[in-house]
Amino acid sequence: MPRLPLPTDDPVEIHLSKRFFRATEWAAVHHAARPRRGPTTPSLGQVLGIASLVLEDGGTEREAIAAMVLDAVGDAELPLDELQERFGKKVARLLGRCAAERADADGRVARIASEDDASIRRVLAADMLRELRELVADLRRAGSITFARFTQQPAEQLAHYQDVVDALTRHDPMGALSDELRARCAEVRRLVELDTAEAAWRVAHSDADAA
Repeated sequence: MPRLPLPTDDPVEIHLSKRFFRATEWAAVHHAARPRRGPTTPSLGQVLGIASLVLEDGGTEREAIAAMVLDAVGDAELPLDELQERFGKKVARLLGRCAAERADADGRVARIASEDDASIRRVLAADMLRELRELVADLRRAGSITFARFTQQPAEQLAHYQDVVDALTRHDPMGALSDELRARCAEVRRLVELDTAEAAWRVAHSDADAA
């Protein structure tokens, strides 16, 4: 009986080490300690969810750990010395570069578009997808007034999201992360009523304008 040829395009199986599970615990603890804004996914589910985005896209354990930690810390400063001691130099180096890209608000889109490191792009894409999923959930729950929390006006914030998604997906337009990033960004645009969002934003920022 002839033998069937083995498939050549199967994804490589990732074997996760104890380091991954230590990172999961660390990220879940730090995510749980962050201030919460309305109902959210339980912290363990949140960090495992972002890790799965990376792994399902073909990412490595190192990239999955970086994505979990970046999400767990949020806008706080990364404790890079601690992270290097716990998870190694390569994880800490990747996190440092990702954090620098995310913090560079003015040059963020241009830097992402020219980024040639696939690991950085994948971690940032997973982080942006998590943010867009959360925004979709908030829009479904609270409506367009959700945009009142942003510093930028709603139209500018929407344009920023679109620019970042375009930059993140240009290198790998057919990948799983790219597909969902575009879908979630389009969903945000469908859900938001811009007039309502703009009115809510002006009310929320009226005190700052007066000052």
